[in-house]
Amino acid sequence: MKTIQRALVALLMLSSFGCFRSPPSRFYSLISQREAEVAPALSSDGVQLEVASVIFPQYLSDPRIAVRTGMNEISRDEYERWIEDPDVNFREALLADLSRELKSSNVFSSDVYPQRRGARVLQVEVLQFDVTEEGKALLKARWSTGVDRSALSTVPLTVSEFTGLSEGSSSEARVAALSSLVCEFARVVAARVTGPQ
Repeated sequence: MKTIQRALVALLMLSSFGCFRSPPSRFYSLISQREAEVAPALSSDGVQLEVASVIFPQYLSDPRIAVRTGMNEISRDEYERWIEDPDVNFREALLADLSRELKSSNVFSSDVYPQRRGARVLQVEVLQFDVTEEGKALLKARWSTGVDRSALSTVPLTVSEFTGLSEGSSSEARVAALSSLVCEFARVVAARVTGPQ
């Protein structure tokens, strides 16, 4: 009994000295190319594009950064987290990258300016957005764009897949690789929006 009591006292003393302190959490945000580079001048007369919806899969609603460890397996580090809800962060980065690609200050979210007259409309469903332990980043999305909301139902959905490699195994490098994929996606959407209708 005395041995157990001594062990408990030792455990309490160690914990009071901070030996069991957990590491501090680190928070990450997707960085748009507009933030990473010198942004071009945006025109108020540019293309109007309303990002009507960005739907994320349930597995990405967790604030901890997802790392794919197998075809059907995801791991998460308790202390490596997104700075805000991943779907919100993705939408903000996409809006900024679309503005840059279209050189337009008229790229906006439905949450802010719903159904602005004359705006093309984009809807996005993200199917996969994660990175492997080896640093391979993947963005897979189903999306469509139309001249207005009513046209969206008649436009066939496009499935696009983007891959890249992180420059290292740190969470910072992995998030940078994911940010680059959002930029690539914005480039493809911008080409569709400005191409022949």
